[in-house]
Order: sequence, then C-alpha cells, then structure tokens
Amino acid sequence: MLTSLLTAITLMSPAHAETASDIIERARDVQRVENGIQQMEMVLVSRNGSERSRTFEMRVRKDGERVQTYVRFSKPTDVAGTQLIVVDNPDKADEQLLYLPALKRTNRIAGKARKGAFMGSDFSYEDLEVSDSDDAKHTLVSQTDGAWVIDTVPDGESSYGRIQSTVSKSDYLPRLVTFYDRKGQHKKTLEVLETATENGSIIPTRSVMRNEARGTSTKMNVTSWRLNVPAAEIPDETFTVGFMERNG
Repeated sequence: MLTSLLTAITLMSPAHAETASDIIERARDVQRVENGIQQMEMVLVSRNGSERSRTFEMRVRKDGERVQTYVRFSKPTDVAGTQLIVVDNPDKADEQLLYLPALKRTNRIAGKARKGAFMGSDFSYEDLEVSDSDDAKHTLVSQTDGAWVIDTVPDGESSYGRIQSTVSKSDYLPRLVTFYDRKGQHKKTLEVLETATENGSIIPTRSVMRNEARGTSTKMNVTSWRLNVPAAEIPDETFTVGFMERNG
C-alpha cells in the first residue's frame, strides 16, 4: 500500500464499480505508476512537535505489470547514500532491498523486518508495498456522493487486522486510510492533503502518516516531478545491488 508515499499516479477513466473488490482493484491500479522521477521531502515530527527533514529522489519504472522503485537519500549527511529498492511483482512476493552506506551492506527486508520503521518514520516497510493478496476481504461500509468507505481485512502475513479506506469517486484515489492492529486498536492514519494534476495524471504532493499510539507523524512532500520519462533514463541496472553499492 505504498499509497501516497511513493506514487505519481496515472489515472484511468472512471467507470462504475459494483463491488468493494472492484473499487479496491481500481484504487490499486491508479497507484501503479508509469516511468517517473520525483524529488521528495520527508519530515519526521516528534510527539513534542520538533521536526527533522530528510530529502530523497525516487525513480519508478513500469514494465507491464511489474513496477520497480528506487529511492536514494541525499540529506542530511547521516542518512545520505541510504538506498531502497522495491519491486512490485505481479506473480510472486514483492522484493525490498535496503543499502546502508555506513555498513557498506545490502539487506533484504523480509518477514518480521517488514513491520519495522522505514528510515525512522511512521511508515513501515510493509506500508511501502501495494498489497495484491487475493486472500484479503473487502467490504463496502458506506458511501456518499463523493466517496466510498471500504474495510479491508488483510491476509495473515500483515501486521494489520483491518484497514479502512476512503476512496474518491472522482479519481479512485484513497484520500484517507486508517490502520487497525490485530486487537482492533487504531494504529495509524494516512491522509492525502494536496494533489496536482499534469497531463491527466494526479500526483499526491502532500500527505501525512500519523501514528496514533506514539503521537508522532511523518509528512511526505513531493517538491518536483517528471512524468512519462523515457525508460532509457531509468535503466534496469538502477534496480540492482551493484548500482546501490556504486552509488552509496
């Protein structure tokens, strides 16, 4: 559910969705990107309101149903050179690789590690994926003239017991997502605050993830972007361990 953290969203023409599963599938589709490069700012907000800013570049390449994402942090100096690769595979488990320059080592993020915090933020590694599990159960809870509210019960591998999404009827973009743990406690809230539209594509330019238990939050701002970038600008080599190690 990478959602607004890692997406420049390509819109599809709206069509009538009859079931909750249809709506969620369309919401997933609009979050799958075409080739693009974004400059982004991550702001970590503590319980007392103090802020720490981090900047990174994100490159996304889409080949058929396979989506590859590369992230490299540039500021501040203590995280500069940290890199992440996320591969959204259509027919097998997603892959995540994290390169830590201080250790000069690449780690695969899997199993319990997926529940850990991404770069000290309120996003977990699990949140960075677009979940495609066929085992998830979707239920339409309510709707207004402008949005559907849908409950999703993820598969057994998720740390969440329930996820509730408020999906806009105009563009199928989830504007509000609430996460509940397996005990039913409200754990986190993701909200899209601002978007921009370019050549028929909608970009969530400002969003925030709030950790309800800890009282912290993480702001995510897209400061600039280029869409429909030629694939040659984002070669397959970008999404390899060798590339990360050379650019650490």
